[in-house]
Amino acid sequence: MHIDLLPTAESIVPAELTGCTAVVFDVLRATSTIVTAIAHGCRGVVTVVDTAEAQEVAARLAGENTPVLLAGERGGEKIPGFPHGNSPLEYPPEVVGGKVLVLTTSNGTRALNATIEGTHTVLVGSLLNARAVAQKACRLGRDVTLVCAGTQGKFSLEDTLAAGMVVLEMVEMMDPGWLCSNHQPPSLDLADLAVAALHLALAYRENPRRAFNRSHHGRKLFSMGLAADLDWCASLNTFEVVPVLKAAKKENGYPIIEKC
Repeated sequence: MHIDLLPTAESIVPAELTGCTAVVFDVLRATSTIVTAIAHGCRGVVTVVDTAEAQEVAARLAGENTPVLLAGERGGEKIPGFPHGNSPLEYPPEVVGGKVLVLTTSNGTRALNATIEGTHTVLVGSLLNARAVAQKACRLGRDVTLVCAGTQGKFSLEDTLAAGMVVLEMVEMMDPGWLCSNHQPPSLDLADLAVAALHLALAYRENPRRAFNRSHHGRKLFSMGLAADLDWCASLNTFEVVPVLKAAKKENGYPIIEKC
């Protein structure tokens, strides 16, 4: 099984994802919010790139009597006029249970929507569900591409950390003795960026939150008073849910993320 890693959404080439399992990460905060919402009973998440389009989709769903929440973020802040933002803490079960969340964000929703072309399966990854994602990827048995959303086209420490945590979990499941050797794990073929992410995970596995203190986007969110979001998103293996982006099942023509 080959494991590759793309450092930003801009690195996505749909033709190169054909037939693989893709795992998308936007740890601060889109994929952490999606994982939290789905774990708390959200019926599904429709990811939209454009602000006006998100409003249109939400209005259409509401017109069909679908319980819907409209949420959006730009630059870390809730979009003016949107009822909800991109904080996972906004979506406890009593708020999100049984509803469809229409979500647009600066980086994560763009990465998710760009990944769906050509892939066999698109999983939503985060620190919150790293082990569950690794287990699902191993069961699927296909080559894996870890897609890091990045921040405004640039490398993001926290996304690569979460991708590395998934690699670490896969290595420990499939080749548990490899970490003590100097060789490539026999069951996994790791691209160089996947190896780098793995070693980043080894450095921070005891305290992922510490990585946020050192990442550009983590420091920005902290300065905006969002320390509670950082604490939540840094929690490792809190949920066993693995959200899947389904192209074949659409809400009014849009792919929807649902519980696996």
